Amino acid sequence: MASSNPTPETRMNDFTYENMGICYFNGELGPFNVGVVGTGPALKVLINITYNEAFREFLPGMVLTAISNATPEDVSGKYDTSCPVYPTHEEMLAAHPEINLVVEITGNRAICAALRRTLPESVALLDHREVIFLCGLHDMAVVKGNYMNHMDNQRTLIQSIIDEIREDIFLLDKSGTVVDLNRTVWQRANRSRKELLGKPCWHAARLMDGSSFCQSLDPSCPFYKTLQSGRKEESLVTRINASGLLQYYRLYAYPIFDMRGNMTHIMVMHRDITERTHREKYQQHRDKFTIIGEMSTYLAHEIRNPLSAVGGFANSLLRSPSLGEKEKEKAQIIVDETRRLDRLLTDMLDFARPARVPGGTVDILAVCTDVVELMDIGYGGRGYRMDIRAETPIPAVLGDPDAFKQCLVNLIRNSFEAMPDGGTVTLDLSLVEDEVVLKVTDQGVGMTEQEQDKAFSPFYTTKDGGSGLGLAMIKKLIEEYDGTVELASRPGEGTTVSLHLQPVLDIDEQQPQAGCGA
Repeated sequence: MASSNPTPETRMNDFTYENMGICYFNGELGPFNVGVVGTGPALKVLINITYNEAFREFLPGMVLTAISNATPEDVSGKYDTSCPVYPTHEEMLAAHPEINLVVEITGNRAICAALRRTLPESVALLDHREVIFLCGLHDMAVVKGNYMNHMDNQRTLIQSIIDEIREDIFLLDKSGTVVDLNRTVWQRANRSRKELLGKPCWHAARLMDGSSFCQSLDPSCPFYKTLQSGRKEESLVTRINASGLLQYYRLYAYPIFDMRGNMTHIMVMHRDITERTHREKYQQHRDKFTIIGEMSTYLAHEIRNPLSAVGGFANSLLRSPSLGEKEKEKAQIIVDETRRLDRLLTDMLDFARPARVPGGTVDILAVCTDVVELMDIGYGGRGYRMDIRAETPIPAVLGDPDAFKQCLVNLIRNSFEAMPDGGTVTLDLSLVEDEVVLKVTDQGVGMTEQEQDKAFSPFYTTKDGGSGLGLAMIKKLIEEYDGTVELASRPGEGTTVSLHLQPVLDIDEQQPQAGCGA
């Protein structure tokens, strides 16, 4: 049997909670037609509660119907209301039978007692002591409104700051779904922010050129690592953009915790570090060049002389009539290997040779034509073809003709080796802004991200018997003449090596420079 004296917990269970979070004792209440008895500061609170939409979240609907125990002069100009005013509450109730809530704010106990005796049961009463709670609720709502306005301003400020950050920033839930992102992301994705919210993160992630960053959540992504560790994680990844160029990204993941210390979200940031990585690699290559130069000098002095002696004695043995066939085969191996080592030493010495001083003039179109004619003699009948495409006119460039010919021969030979069954190599010459760009493109097997990353590293090679200095020497030579080299490739789609060369300017070197005494 239920207790006749319910506990506070039982009474709380009797409350009904509606969608707005309002608690009702006996079903639905309101709206209330309010009659106010008296004036003063509490009247301002009641007017604000009645007409301010902010209070609809906390109270049932209220309509300020009339005011009593006051004169029109007491209300007019002092309070923001136009409701009628009556001398006594009896006159007010007689004129407005729809009033179902009387609020007494006179502070007069006699008036309060009279109201309790005379009010019908259909009319509820709040006396001046109970109105204190309404005033407290009013102050809480005002503070909340100010707090929400402050929060909105802070949110707008933070969003503006985040939107100005160049890195891609994603706020993800624990399933990898986008909860929020900065402007950089949705603008690069060419979609609105609203379209990307609620989507998996890979729908929003893009490379710098707008192409897709990934097709699904990668288990090696720091998002997963943070999900498991609950700590900040990061990783370095490489991507190939739509043009086949290799890009470097540093990914960061930061856990977001609630007040109880539970991880609820993860913030992921993508930072493009391609330019910085290229600078670091360039410095690393310069350091390697210095070491290789010192090492090459030592090798040339300490190894080449005994190597020449070994090769000479092996050649003498080959010419000896007393040597058997098996011995001659072994001697021939020694001769071949000494020649290979000598070629490697030559490549190393050439690679370590001091930089040339820019200043020569090269007709790069003529160089391309000469190289194509030369290579066609050896490869034209083996299924290989070379095409030259050139915008005209093409200005002369800084450099050395023989050195550029050797670069092109090496590039074209690399392209042929990447197309064992034959194919076409295209040499495309154009003037792009203030540079002459020569692109050598093949239809070969292409390169992976890892191969592209190491392609210009000295001694890195994927060929049997290769020295690994070909592309590194080309890059070194072009940079000696203030040019740059780019590599673009995709597995199975061929490779393009672009040489960016400096054109020769039309400057009269004999003309004296203008100075202070001019």
